[in-house]
Amino acid sequence: MEQDISGELETILFYPDVNRDIQFVFYVTSVSKDKNEKKFIESVIKKTADKNRLKISFSKDEQMLSTDSFYNKVNIGIIKLNTAYTKLVKNKFLGDKSIERVVSSELSIEISTNLEETKVKDKILTSYKGEIPYESYENFETGEYSFTQSIPPNISWFETIIFPAVIVTVSAAATILFFIIRSK
Repeated sequence: MEQDISGELETILFYPDVNRDIQFVFYVTSVSKDKNEKKFIESVIKKTADKNRLKISFSKDEQMLSTDSFYNKVNIGIIKLNTAYTKLVKNKFLGDKSIERVVSSELSIEISTNLEETKVKDKILTSYKGEIPYESYENFETGEYSFTQSIPPNISWFETIIFPAVIVTVSAAATILFFIIRSK
């Protein structure tokens, strides 16, 4: 997700109308008011700026910097950051299981001059779909970012309840029969 957002952001920052010789001042907001989403996007912005040697800063409010300096004003609105486990891909009975994981994002971005002349108004939409092991899906989630967490699809009740109960019953019956036959 980070690489996809960074690539899309990089493309937008290098539009022809955007002057990259002056500073970019970012103001990031989240529809869900999640501070960790904001922190994640700011981290992606910093890495993208470092990679492309852009001068950046972050604003705490929409007022940004003073009007006596010249800069690119960048408003980024986090509409959606989401992880979903959509279905079981591989479901071998009592064997390997894997699930499909879809990680998606939707961001609005507006770049203007500090004089309110809009240069770019666009959206960043990313979606990544992959297969991960069911047993270790927690390793792909980060406690710090709630948008990386989701509920996996359920394994069938037969495999989780009935089959283990049958195995225990058969084992107990075999053990009892073994001792009954041996004692005679």
